[in-house]
Amino acid sequence: WDVVDCPENVNVIASIWAFKIKRFPDGLIKKFKARFCARGDQQLEGIDFFETYAPVVQWTTVRLLLILEVLLKLKSKQGDVTAAFLHATLDEKEKIYVEMPVGFRDSGKVLKLKKTLYGLRQSPREFWKYLSNAMVACDMQPSRMDPCLFVGPKVLAIAYVDDILFWAKDEKDINDLAIRLREQGL
Repeated sequence: WDVVDCPENVNVIASIWAFKIKRFPDGLIKKFKARFCARGDQQLEGIDFFETYAPVVQWTTVRLLLILEVLLKLKSKQGDVTAAFLHATLDEKEKIYVEMPVGFRDSGKVLKLKKTLYGLRQSPREFWKYLSNAMVACDMQPSRMDPCLFVGPKVLAIAYVDDILFWAKDEKDINDLAIRLREQGL
C-alpha cells in the first residue's frame, strides 16, 4: 500500500487487527500471531470490487485423486501458501482505501492498497488468479472438468484456497515443482 492523503468522496474501509494464539498439542503457547485485515463488509459493489467468485475443488476430484494415489502407488505432499491473500495485485479499476491500523494512525492519511488484503471481498478471486498463473508458468494446466485440478507432465495437484495437494510417482518431481512455485512467488 501507499500512505496517501484521504481523497474526498471515496469509500474508506475500516481496518482491524485479528490476534490469534497458536498452541502446541499440550496447550502451551507456541506463538502469537497478528493479522491486519480490511472490513470487507464495508465495501461497495461496483466501486470497491467487481467480482468475487473463486473456484473450490470438487470433492469428487479429491476422492478420485486419493483413489489414484492408492491404485498407482503415488507419492503425495501437502503445501500451504504463507500469507496467501497478500500476494495478489489488485485490479487497476479497483481503487481501495483503508484506514491505517490502530497504533499507526496519521491524521488525514489512509492506505491506498496495491495488493489484496485479508478481509477484502475480492481477495480470494485475485489470489486464485495469482495461483493459477503461477501453476501455468510451471507447466501445470488446469483441467476443463475442475479448474482446481492442475495436470503437469509428472505431477498432479489440486488447490483449495491456499492449500495445495500434490501427487507424483517420484517425490523428487513434487519437490522440483514446489521449488519452481516458490520461484514464482508462492
